[in-house]
Amino acid sequence: MTQAAKLPVQLAFPSLSESKMARLIVVAILYFLQGVPVGLTTVGISAWLAAKGATPVEVGVFIGTAMLPWSLKLVNGLLMDRFTFKPMGRRRVWIITAQVMMTIVLLAMAIDAPTVDQIGLLAGYCFALNLCATFNDVAVDGMVVDIVPDDERTIVNGLMFASQSVGIAGASFMAGQLLVSGDIASTALSFAIFVAVVSSVVIIVRERPGERLLPWSNGNASRECEERQHSAWFPIITGLFRSIASPLTLLFLLSMSLAQVSWSFIDAVSPTLTIQQLDWGSDQFSSFSAIVSLVAALAVGVLSPLIVRTTGLRKAIIVLFLVLGVNAAIGGATFDSWEGDRIFIAVFLIQYVTALLLMILLIVWAMRICSPAVAASQFALFMAVPNLARAMMSGNSGWLVESGGYSATYYAVAAITLAGLALCLLAKVGKSDAVPKTALPIKSSI
Repeated sequence: MTQAAKLPVQLAFPSLSESKMARLIVVAILYFLQGVPVGLTTVGISAWLAAKGATPVEVGVFIGTAMLPWSLKLVNGLLMDRFTFKPMGRRRVWIITAQVMMTIVLLAMAIDAPTVDQIGLLAGYCFALNLCATFNDVAVDGMVVDIVPDDERTIVNGLMFASQSVGIAGASFMAGQLLVSGDIASTALSFAIFVAVVSSVVIIVRERPGERLLPWSNGNASRECEERQHSAWFPIITGLFRSIASPLTLLFLLSMSLAQVSWSFIDAVSPTLTIQQLDWGSDQFSSFSAIVSLVAALAVGVLSPLIVRTTGLRKAIIVLFLVLGVNAAIGGATFDSWEGDRIFIAVFLIQYVTALLLMILLIVWAMRICSPAVAASQFALFMAVPNLARAMMSGNSGWLVESGGYSATYYAVAAITLAGLALCLLAKVGKSDAVPKTALPIKSSI
């Protein structure tokens, strides 16, 4: 009776290692959920704060604090490589825990209902929310590496990027509409219910056949999990630090970090600029950001392979750095003569699409120079350091706005971007003689 009852469930919900369709659906849903805290934090709540009178400094500190967990991905990766509950698979227990905690944080925010005067408390809630999202992110990346066959990697990578962009756009729009007509309590409660319902898909699908659905279910650890899970810290950490000891790698890390200045402007400066200077409503900014995110994702998906095939990776990266720098300089030179919002919209669109293209191409190079022995941890570091720079620049952007104005802030973005280009050239990004002999082969179409 018990065995017969289990069989239909297993047939209805095949494990991820067995079913391509299950893999695609679960990966798409989980990456969509990763975008929810980002859209809620960087667009919805930041625009709401600006509309309620928060200063550029307050909005900048809020964004910098809330997004700081994305710089901790290396720590997340090391923890997951070292610890797991094997009967439920290598990553699934981490994913379920992250989604449950995300729901709890949103419920706590709804109950506490922090006001605009409690920006520090609100930043703490959003910090916790994004911390949950980073655990989801690192765990899903690891699960994809573990269970997705090589011939599916291209479609899965594209799906991951598209799903996260849709999640950011959807959360931005939803938060903008809810906050303009309600309050933080009802908004957080709505998001908590949404996340809880959508996350339930992870509970009903195993990584591999025979594993447990839940800790108290029947099942055993798979052979792959037993073989791949690390049992010691020292080999991972020493291998990681050896892999980044090269001066060229360190220069590349600094270049990637400075390249995040455009995202810091988008995250922390644009809300106050549009709402307090251009007289936009918070819902208008949220809707605009959502549309731009979707358009940029579509444009980048089409343009990135074409640009690289036409110019090569190195030239493409150099040109994108230059476009970002010149675009920001134009924003600074024209700001005092703006009449309406047409110039801002043009500058913002170019900034968003170009920054996204540059980020993707820098990630391609980061993958290229990773050492196979510690690829997961090394790549996590390549993502963590720029995210830390992004959070720090966002946190300090308000001081620059209040001391020098928006024009000076645009000029600062231009200068830092060009400094990033200089470091990129010194790091020989895109040159074959800058690739370590132990690096991974390029499998991406770009």
